[in-house]
Amino acid sequence: MTFLDFIAMTRRGWKILVVLIVLGAAAGFGYAFLSPKVYQASSTGFIAAEGSSAIAGSDEAVARAGAYVTLISSQQVRDAIVKDAKVDPGQLSGSLGAKVVPGSTLIEVTASSASPEAALKLANGALHGLVSVIDDIESKTNNTTGTKVIIVPMDNAVAPTAPVSPNTKLNVGVGAAAGLVLAYLILFARRALDVRVRVHTDMRELMGTGVLARVPKLGRNGTPEGDSHNETIASEAFRQLRTGLRFSSVDNEVRVVMITSASQGEGKSMTAASLARVMAESGQRTLIIDADLRRPKVGRNFGIDGSVGLSEVLSGQVPVRSAIQPTADPNLFVLPSGGTPPNPSEMLGSVAFTSLLNEFRKDFFIVIDAPPVLPVTDATVVSTLVDGVVFVLAVGKTRRAEGAAARTQLEQVNARILGVVLNMVPLKGANSYGGGYGYYRQNKSYYVKPKKTGEKRASAASAVVPNVPNRQPAAPLPGASPVQDPRPAAAAAPVAPAAPAPALTAPVQPSSAEAHSASVGARGLRRSSRN
Repeated sequence: MTFLDFIAMTRRGWKILVVLIVLGAAAGFGYAFLSPKVYQASSTGFIAAEGSSAIAGSDEAVARAGAYVTLISSQQVRDAIVKDAKVDPGQLSGSLGAKVVPGSTLIEVTASSASPEAALKLANGALHGLVSVIDDIESKTNNTTGTKVIIVPMDNAVAPTAPVSPNTKLNVGVGAAAGLVLAYLILFARRALDVRVRVHTDMRELMGTGVLARVPKLGRNGTPEGDSHNETIASEAFRQLRTGLRFSSVDNEVRVVMITSASQGEGKSMTAASLARVMAESGQRTLIIDADLRRPKVGRNFGIDGSVGLSEVLSGQVPVRSAIQPTADPNLFVLPSGGTPPNPSEMLGSVAFTSLLNEFRKDFFIVIDAPPVLPVTDATVVSTLVDGVVFVLAVGKTRRAEGAAARTQLEQVNARILGVVLNMVPLKGANSYGGGYGYYRQNKSYYVKPKKTGEKRASAASAVVPNVPNRQPAAPLPGASPVQDPRPAAAAAPVAPAAPAPALTAPVQPSSAEAHSASVGARGLRRSSRN
């Protein structure tokens, strides 16, 4: 893990960090609040050796006093303190300690108690009690050296005003530090155990290709959930996908695209519907085919009757152009799935479906909503018939192992993966950084429409469709009966009543004015796609 990865992990898990730090600090404060208070007082005495004529400190006296300091906590010293203070022994509860100050002839007595008065009495009386005990021991041992140890009290103890324990600040700091350590342990464990696709996941390593678009969470039919800002962001994401597809190949034009995913529920049908809409908005005649013959959704998403569709066309029950239905969007047509056949994969891999795609790619940009790759083999079969595959991965839902397995399955049949669409990308929050929508705040003015000159936009701007002349309809398949153009009457190009329908292989040459209009429209389309 690099330092930037560590920073990114911290940003994603900042809520966990804050919660555990606060809980740790609260636990430290609670421990300090519930712990009994301890007050401490200290007094000092001078160690001396009594000779025949004078009192002077000596190394011998210091050494002997050091041996006696361990008696400071004995019962004899406590009894002497109680006797001198003339109080009840229960009022002098606490602990006593003594030490010889290094490099000096001083002894320091420390008393600790739950009461400041008790600590004061213990500290002041301990020196006198220790002297009494030493005198008693010296007299009973018949000291013949002629040197007697004397402890002279010097500095009396001062009544403590604040407890020395518990240390509230220290406990709160230790609790917060413990919470921080625990939070990072959780973040590292979550990072190690996280098997789902995230915004920061390396798509080159996982899917062998880059990200074509990052789409926020949308509704079932491809409409954004939320305010007009979210709608505009989603629309721009699919326009970015449209631009990426147009420039995904230099030598071979991409005309037939399959949309699929690893498993169900990752938003492939929504992506297919939205891509078809933005392609139609640009003036491109677009056909969306529901090739998910097991769980069809395209007809329901567009609000059309999908009882007759692709399965009936491939089985020869209805003409293909009779099954294609126009939508409320100009230049957008739908071929629903129709009835559920007993052999979907065989129908999708048939020569009839291949001929169907080859025929309509001349007049339409085709978007195929295919089933997920892992549950059934249908998508793998269709991937061999299209110009490229757009793979949909749901952030926080798709498992990386599933994406890798789907990629392997497609690569086995030499399918061409054009790119990845990251779906359900959060618009804000820690997961929106690093290629998500973290840049939204910096560029918010680009996602709103101005009410008046100089004001910011309040809603999404309407789409501007360039004036690009429609191509002539394709000639019917060999041996097939003539069929009607599925375009609405208002959308169909006017044709003179007596003029025969031109063949697709020999289109009518436009006049000089029409050629100039088409050239201007094409240049505008190229400029809009590059933008």
